[in-house]
Amino acid sequence: MHRAGAFIATRQVAGIVAAFASLSAAAQVAPSQDAWQFEIIPYLWAPGISSDLRLGPLPGSSSHVSSTGVLGALDFGAMGTLEARRGPWGALLDMQYVKLGVSRQGVLGAPLGLDVDYTQQIYTLAGLYRVLDSRVAVDLLAGGRYVNARTEIDLAPHLPGPRREESVDWWNGIVGARVIAPIDDKWSLMGYLDAGWGNSTSSWEAIAGASYQYSPSVSFKFGYRYLRFSRDEGLLNMVALGGLFAGAGFRF
Repeated sequence: MHRAGAFIATRQVAGIVAAFASLSAAAQVAPSQDAWQFEIIPYLWAPGISSDLRLGPLPGSSSHVSSTGVLGALDFGAMGTLEARRGPWGALLDMQYVKLGVSRQGVLGAPLGLDVDYTQQIYTLAGLYRVLDSRVAVDLLAGGRYVNARTEIDLAPHLPGPRREESVDWWNGIVGARVIAPIDDKWSLMGYLDAGWGNSTSSWEAIAGASYQYSPSVSFKFGYRYLRFSRDEGLLNMVALGGLFAGAGFRF
């Protein structure tokens, strides 16, 4: 009886898998230009981080953490991009959440040092319009970038005392462009550049990458990404992030 039930369950599972396979195969048929196309891209970005801090009447402090240092200091991270397109029009949403903890010891065993806990959220939402769609594709984009940064600093981590804290958020309007240049039927190159201003802040981002089309619905992406934003006031004056990224795209 158990063997018969297991056989029936196996057939049911096989039927469900076959149904999803049929749907996937149907989705891989070249879609109409009038139909919406979507791509989800989870990725890992391991940038080095450079920052400038204002400490009130004290001299400012600059720091740099390498990519390997960021991975070592990473408490939590989640990153991904969603892109939608219909004909020449499109939209993208890029999301990042990163929480880091960095420590710098005092000189010659002095109790002074530097402990920094840094949490960063960056959301970029932009509309796309394809102005060139031949051998090379060119998209113009416009939208906004939201940044939320929380910084906690302890100048004497081994002594009792208050920590300096700041939590800020702001929007930048952004404009930019993206270029996609296929090399063959599998490989393509991509370049991206945007710049933004607003709320006494400025930012710009550049990406140089490559993509390998593993199947009609799956691709692998990698490259280098750089993002810098600066502020005219507050504890956190400037943050620059640059490093390699890798991810996978899933179209449907």
